[in-house]
Amino acid sequence: MPSFTLRSALTCTALALALGVLGAQAATDTKHPVKSTKSTHTAKKTTPAKPSGQKVSMLGGKFVLYLPKDYVKGPMEEIDDKAKAAGVTGSLYMNRPAKRVVIITETPLPDGKTASSNDTETLDTIIAETLIQQQSSYKDFAKLGEKKLVRKRLGLRQLDISGSVDGGKVLSTTVAAASGTRTAMVNVISLAKDAKAHGALVKAVTGSK
Repeated sequence: MPSFTLRSALTCTALALALGVLGAQAATDTKHPVKSTKSTHTAKKTTPAKPSGQKVSMLGGKFVLYLPKDYVKGPMEEIDDKAKAAGVTGSLYMNRPAKRVVIITETPLPDGKTASSNDTETLDTIIAETLIQQQSSYKDFAKLGEKKLVRKRLGLRQLDISGSVDGGKVLSTTVAAASGTRTAMVNVISLAKDAKAHGALVKAVTGSK
C-alpha cells in the first residue's frame, strides 16, 4: 500500500490554509454596470461558451473539471517516490486571495481491484474511510451532508464537513469517483465564512446546477 494517505494531505493543506494564507488580503470584486440596449432584431441563439480556466483531467478523461486561473498549482510533498512508484498522483491548487485550497489526488484501488464507472460499493467504502480520516484531522468536526451524484455517467460521492484548524473554522468538501483500477478525489477547503463561494466551486467540480 502506498505511504501517502488522504489524511496527511488534509493535515498539510489545512495548516497551509490557516498559517500561510490567512494574512493575505481578500480579493475585491469589481462591479461592471450592465448597459441596457433596445433592438428590434430577434435575439440570436448563442452557442455555449467553451470551458475556461485550468483543465484538470482524472480517470483517463472521465472526470474533467476546470479551476479558475487564480488557483496556483503546486506539488504535494506528501507524495514521495514510493507513492509515485505505486501510481499515486496529486496536486495542490491554492487561491491565496480567497484563502481557499483544492487538493486533487488519484490513486490505484487496493489489491488490484477494478470498479465500474458508478460502483456503489467502492464509492461507499471510499467515503466511509474518508469520514474516519477527517474526524481525526479536524477539531470540532461535524458532518454536514453526503450526496450521490452522476456526472456524465460517472458516479460521484460528495461529503461535506466542517471543523476547526488552529482555532479557524473551515468547510471541507470531498468529491470521490472511481473507474477501472483507479480512484480520484477532489477536496475543497474554505474558510467557513465563505460558504457561498465554497458551494459555487463545489458545484463546478460536480457539474451540479
